[in-house]
Amino acid sequence: MKKPGLIMGCLVFALLLGFGFGPVHAAEPVNITVGYQPYDTISYSAAVIKAMELWKKYLPAGSQVEFEAALQGSIIVNAMVADKQQIGYLGDMPAVVSTTKTDIAPIKLVASTGLSDGQRCNVIMVRSDAPDFKSPEDAVKWLDGKTLATPKGSCADRFLRTVIEKEGIKPKEVLNQSLEVIATNFRVKKIDAAVLWEPTVSRIGNLVGDGVAKIVATGYTFQTPDAGFVAMRSDFVQKHPDIAKAWLQTELEAQQFILDPKNWTKVAEIVAGQTTGITTTMAWFSLFGAVPGNCGGAPQRDTKPFVFTPRVHELLVGTYTFLNSSKVINVDKAPEGAIDDSIARMIVKDANAPTPLGVIMPKDISQAPR
Repeated sequence: MKKPGLIMGCLVFALLLGFGFGPVHAAEPVNITVGYQPYDTISYSAAVIKAMELWKKYLPAGSQVEFEAALQGSIIVNAMVADKQQIGYLGDMPAVVSTTKTDIAPIKLVASTGLSDGQRCNVIMVRSDAPDFKSPEDAVKWLDGKTLATPKGSCADRFLRTVIEKEGIKPKEVLNQSLEVIATNFRVKKIDAAVLWEPTVSRIGNLVGDGVAKIVATGYTFQTPDAGFVAMRSDFVQKHPDIAKAWLQTELEAQQFILDPKNWTKVAEIVAGQTTGITTTMAWFSLFGAVPGNCGGAPQRDTKPFVFTPRVHELLVGTYTFLNSSKVINVDKAPEGAIDDSIARMIVKDANAPTPLGVIMPKDISQAPR
């Protein structure tokens, strides 16, 4: 006969497992759809998960995951609101916007995919025949009276608005254009400048790309960081907490893979394989290459906080305030429960992983794979 103490211990252990403090896997397979942006470095972990099928290690056997690629975060937000996607990889501006759709479909941010000093999405480029500027500040002054473009509703759009407000410049016009239209218009000299994100910056830029535009400033110049997030529908998390946990365990492994320099060429090859027009060299430089200091390069290329550190919270608070003042959203702070990294914190604790997970210190362009 078992002793009462032993029985109680078994019950406690079982309860701990049931509440998500142990390696729980759902018994039944699931089908989920993940929206990601292979044309944005904040989704490179999703690209790794897809290519290496890392999710098969964590989700119940027989589960199916469909990855739907998008060129812009707003497309993913719309799909999540319509319940066509349960998980989404978003830049900071669409991530914040997604959480404000509470009357239709509550969405929460559950983990961070990256935090940069403004070199990912906050990149200002000018046409190839523009002057060679002595500093990023001089380049921004040149934007006054010029024709600019950016994808409306993106993190790049947010940064452009911030620069216009901070520096008091008055562009001739600001066009709402997609990444591909911006690239084309740079080639035919229909726009003077644009704000956009990696890896398109590397694809069309003067450092490793086609050379139809050149980088002149980043968010680092103006103390404006940018970030990426994993978003999940709240009802999905409530119905499948074990699946939400399993996905973030997968995400953790993918981010750790990306942080290891010995994997950088492999990551670049994966991204190149899931995009059109992005070479391995361009993909590598977009996350691992050093941007020159005279055009806004920062000492660190990217940080992987995974959880919401004070810097991440500060960025989110500022984004809510900015978008509210710009009348993009009707709230000035996150709805209750919208910013929730509790599962992510549980996972890093179980894995005995540091937070941030690590920092990407960029390498010189000469180190890029060819």
